[in-house]
Amino acid sequence: MKVYIYTIPKAGTYFLADFISRLGFHNTGFHVNQKKFLNTAKLDLETNARFPSQAMERQSFMKTLRDMNDGDLAFGHFPVPLMAWIFPEFFFVCAYRHPRQTLVSEFIDFRFRREDVRWIARDQIPDDRDAFCAYLERHGEGHMAVFSQMLAVTVLRNEPLCSRFQTGQFHMLNFETLLKSPQCAIDLANRLGIPPARATEALEQTRNAETKTKATGLDIDRAALWSDRAEDWYGKINAEAYVTRGRELGWTI
Repeated sequence: MKVYIYTIPKAGTYFLADFISRLGFHNTGFHVNQKKFLNTAKLDLETNARFPSQAMERQSFMKTLRDMNDGDLAFGHFPVPLMAWIFPEFFFVCAYRHPRQTLVSEFIDFRFRREDVRWIARDQIPDDRDAFCAYLERHGEGHMAVFSQMLAVTVLRNEPLCSRFQTGQFHMLNFETLLKSPQCAIDLANRLGIPPARATEALEQTRNAETKTKATGLDIDRAALWSDRAEDWYGKINAEAYVTRGRELGWTI
């Protein structure tokens, strides 16, 4: 079995990679996109966090995934599960989270951790609330496009006529539930064929580990970012409609 962790941005991409590696899979460090990937294993944690573009390598996702070995895992926001029938040897772990959480978390990553997203830097926009609005205006639609693709995966997975999308190839979870619930970790371990007794310890180890995008040492009032103008932009990207549709499809969000 090979594993592809498919996530909405800031829904546990690196957390899941660390957790599943602790269950016995090999983390390649490949953050997959269509014609490129981030080879995060070649850089140290700080460089990956501050300058992720330095890990970029040009290669089709088809070659990246097909060159992986049994027991390897890769991850990304690129919707490989929509082509699950091409990759029958893969198990897809699909993770989502409420957009109010993912949007703020991605903004914080762009503004306070990364140093290669200049348009959102403090020397460009001094006020954090103004910067969050600029992020929603410039990047909100693209962020929600990944939600749309995750919904599409869920529709195909639930549709009986889409027989090539076997439910046995997929496991969907809410990242917030995984953070809080050992049972969620046990359920995932079971789907991966791992003894459930290993899941609780692995989850606790991952909670205590540093990962590329973990918001360690950042004291930020997230609620204060939601100004009236930010709420207007949130409405313009129609985020709550995605939440409603996800719930209709069985998401616990």
